[in-house]
Amino acid sequence: MLQVHVSFPSGCGETLALPQNSTVGELKVLVQKSFRQGFLKLVTEKGHVLTNPEDSLLTAGIQEGAHLTVVAQQPKVAATAGAFAIWCCGGHGIVTWGMPHKGGNSSAVRDQ
Repeated sequence: MLQVHVSFPSGCGETLALPQNSTVGELKVLVQKSFRQGFLKLVTEKGHVLTNPEDSLLTAGIQEGAHLTVVAQQPKVAATAGAFAIWCCGGHGIVTWGMPHKGGNSSAVRDQ
């Protein structure tokens, strides 16, 4: 198991354990569950933001005893007469829901 220290700039933090072959995405989910907050950004000691959820922790440079800073992100919401969208600035995803013909279906632009 790999021990990783994660904390907010305020100092509130935890030490988490996860398998060495874990991905950045798996680490992020563990951090989100630990802090009960969904919109978080993980930053390494060198200031590198972990953005690719498919990267292995090794590829991302995360080693035993690594210290990561957790940054809470403010989600943004937009609405039309029949649909909604939510995203975070600097994030890599957007979630839409509602009536498809009013903007609730974003599958046509999923890869953009």
